[in-house]
Amino acid sequence: MLKEKLYYLHLLHLSKKDIPYTFNPKYIKEEEKLYKLYGKSKSLPNSLNLIVVSDTHGSLEENAFKDYLSKHQNYDICILLGDHSTKDIEIILKYIDKTKLYGLLGNHDTNYLKKYNIENLNGSLIEINNIKILGIEGSFKYKEETFPSFTEEESLNFLHKMPRVDILFSHDNRFDKTKRNDPTHKGLFGITYYLYKNQISYHIHGHNHKNYEATLKNGTKEISIYMYKYIELR
Repeated sequence: MLKEKLYYLHLLHLSKKDIPYTFNPKYIKEEEKLYKLYGKSKSLPNSLNLIVVSDTHGSLEENAFKDYLSKHQNYDICILLGDHSTKDIEIILKYIDKTKLYGLLGNHDTNYLKKYNIENLNGSLIEINNIKILGIEGSFKYKEETFPSFTEEESLNFLHKMPRVDILFSHDNRFDKTKRNDPTHKGLFGITYYLYKNQISYHIHGHNHKNYEATLKNGTKEISIYMYKYIELR
């Protein structure tokens, strides 16, 4: 416990040296330290079927979305990962069971979750099929403007206080050491820290406008979503 506390204080010290809105290369070597400190991720305790929608930015095509959902009706939950227009939300609400719908705001959003009475997953823990789920909204604060966002220090403080879950949903990705020249998409080290500290089974996010899957050093499965996707987790 002492080692974990000292390491967290070390990360906070690093974050206080951040130059606002920029990439801090000092985080690059920290993932290896996290793995040595916390070890491997845990397995998912049960199965879960998901519809995930992200970064539609007003371009959600209704007929294609309706047709896709007609082929994937067996879902336990639908998560909106952010960056949606009012038009997108109104299409989604036509075809998704609202009792199964949760959302996060992205870095280009106004609060449509409140407007349409969609449950906000940011900082909230829910449990479905004996699987615990948590969300974090927004992105790295890459410019001086009011939008859902976090500095590295804020992301560390926010997620450090959160309990362990099985799946973390976020708009932004974890810290990406390859994005030295693209701070907008470099991700949050607070997410990386949380994934390792809590031995998370899955991390599902948007923001990058890419569909891909990856596995972290500790075994955490990362799934990046662009537009919409049906996912079966086992």
